[in-house]
Amino acid sequence: MSPKNVIFKKTCKDKSVGVFMGKRDFVDRVDSVDPVDGVVLIDPEALAGRKVFVTLSCIFRYGRDDMDVIGIAFRRELYLSTRQVYPPLQDREKGVHTKVQAKLLRKLGNNAYPFFFEFPDNLPCSVALQPGPHDVGKQCAVEFEIKAFSAESQDAKVRKR
Repeated sequence: MSPKNVIFKKTCKDKSVGVFMGKRDFVDRVDSVDPVDGVVLIDPEALAGRKVFVTLSCIFRYGRDDMDVIGIAFRRELYLSTRQVYPPLQDREKGVHTKVQAKLLRKLGNNAYPFFFEFPDNLPCSVALQPGPHDVGKQCAVEFEIKAFSAESQDAKVRKR
């Protein structure tokens, strides 16, 4: 039997941007960390001339998300890296792609664009400290997240939907 390949997919509500990744767990081998690679599928007509960006961020959360009161977030961004994927800054055919990216690009067609991130050496590993059943303290965590969004520039305010 052949091994089953799982692809993780997330699309926005209006289907203008979708992210496809071959894995969501990345191993830290002390001297290196697995790179983050994937493909963004876009609908050029729905984007109406906006650019598409992908970000990798590392967040330290020192309180539950539902405890955000009066705009004060209990989280700090430790690392943020942003890449523009559409319109592409380099020719798609000239770039070096991983096996997963090559298969996804073939399958998804001309409106698919690859992205690639490497973790810096000084970032902490993902961890979450869950409070006990009788503990009223705050939940702490270090998390990584990938976000794809469309905007006029990478500094534009992104609407959360």
